[in-house]
Amino acid sequence: MNPYEKGSHAYKKAAVNTQDQGTLILMMYDGLVRFLKAGLLKMEARDLEGTHNNLVRAKDIVAELMASLNLEGSGEMGANLKALYGYMYNRLIDANVQKNPKMVEEVLSLVSELREGWRGVIDQRKKAGATPYAQTKGAIKPLNVEG
Repeated sequence: MNPYEKGSHAYKKAAVNTQDQGTLILMMYDGLVRFLKAGLLKMEARDLEGTHNNLVRAKDIVAELMASLNLEGSGEMGANLKALYGYMYNRLIDANVQKNPKMVEEVLSLVSELREGWRGVIDQRKKAGATPYAQTKGAIKPLNVEG
């Protein structure tokens, strides 16, 4: 790892460590969208390794989102979200094995909708002057974000 990469990694880690929980989830959705789009581009270019790597990274983010849910505190909504994450996770596995862009596009559509909804929740909380997510007890456990 060159010195610039080390500095970039440290900056990203510091940025993640100082964000509230809602912003971290939004960052996870952003990363997920980025890896899905990159996977589609690699798939179109017939770059099997690039496709695989991007879809695995996307799948890992979905797994982390699923693991971060607090099902006890979120009720039916949390259970539904966990089921949706499970569905997306399985679709990404199938898309990677079959190299099927339609499956990736389906997950991208779902994630984009979730991201926009989450962005709206964050904006509403900021307008209302609400306490950051990191200081509230909600439907989300701490995220493990590295790399």
